[in-house]
Amino acid sequence: MAHKLARGVRLRREADGSTLLLVPEGIVELNEPAAAALALANGSRSTDEIVAALAEQFDDPDGTLRADVQALLADLAERGFVTS
Repeated sequence: MAHKLARGVRLRREADGSTLLLVPEGIVELNEPAAAALALANGSRSTDEIVAALAEQFDDPDGTLRADVQALLADLAERGFVTS
C-alpha cells in the first residue's frame, strides 16, 4: 500500500533546517526521521519501501524503525493528513 500526503497537506523545510507539516488549520513540527519518512511518501512507495530507504539514512539500534514508521503513518492517516 503506497502512502502520500493528503490534499491540502504539505511539507515545508525552514531556513533553520527544521521541517513542518502544514495541515489545514495548523502546523506540525516534525523530527528528522518523521520528515524523511513523509518526504518519501509520494504515492508510489509502500511502507516497506519507506522503511528500507530510511534504514539507509538512520541508525536503528533498538530495531524500532519499522514500528515507528507504521505508527507515524497510522496516526497521520487517522488525522486525515496521509492517504493510502
